[in-house]
Amino acid sequence: MEPFRLLHPDLVPRRRESLQHAASTLVQMGLDDTVLSASPVHQRLARVVLASNSVIEWTPCHGVPHTCHDERFGVERVGGDRGGVFLSGLLIAYLDVLENAARAGTSISEDSWRTLLWAPTALFDHVLRRPQVGMTVVTPGPRTEHLPHERAQAGHRLHLALMQVVRFAVSGVVRAEDDRTLVEDCVTLATACLRAATVALAFASDVRPASREAQSPIGETPEHRYLWQVIGEVRAAVPRARFEQFAAALRRLDGVGTASTLLVAGN
Repeated sequence: MEPFRLLHPDLVPRRRESLQHAASTLVQMGLDDTVLSASPVHQRLARVVLASNSVIEWTPCHGVPHTCHDERFGVERVGGDRGGVFLSGLLIAYLDVLENAARAGTSISEDSWRTLLWAPTALFDHVLRRPQVGMTVVTPGPRTEHLPHERAQAGHRLHLALMQVVRFAVSGVVRAEDDRTLVEDCVTLATACLRAATVALAFASDVRPASREAQSPIGETPEHRYLWQVIGEVRAAVPRARFEQFAAALRRLDGVGTASTLLVAGN
């Protein structure tokens, strides 16, 4: 697979306003979350356009050491149009997962597939302040090809992109101050994306026979380290019931395939 462009962790947007222009532009071009329910032909075209530097301006981050995740999954860290790179990278990761699932099938349940596909719509709803509406989810058909390497790459890349959305949403919680509505909106988005990131890891390992590449833990990411730093602030800012949902999603993610544990019993 070609290199996957992902923002440098320090460049991940922190406020909803920083994504609004890019999100509005993608909506006008028909390249928003709705492409995930488009025809395969439209999806292939959308992926080409989203990866084009003529549409989304990106620049290499020179001198930035690659993490083990970057080398393992072919990630290229970039800067440029932060909002555009952030949103297009997430959509490209989703389109790669959908293509792989269409070709190689999946045993992921319909509920889990819905959880996975809901996250980008939740992000665009949050950024553009759109009212939430229902969504149609089509589960992949039967397996016709065996693509374990591509499956592991696509699933893990989507996991990394979703964890950047979690970082964005949690930053919103930390910076919301006394805006209770924004706090709840942000923690709801973070929880949805943690759940989706967990499904992405399950998708990465959903191959038969199981491969070492697919099943080995992804390890600690910069986004996990960020959550370590602000977990106390999130707990203090978020209503208890919402925090417990967030914490449960985080525990579930750690239990599936990551090497770090942010929350332990009693925390």
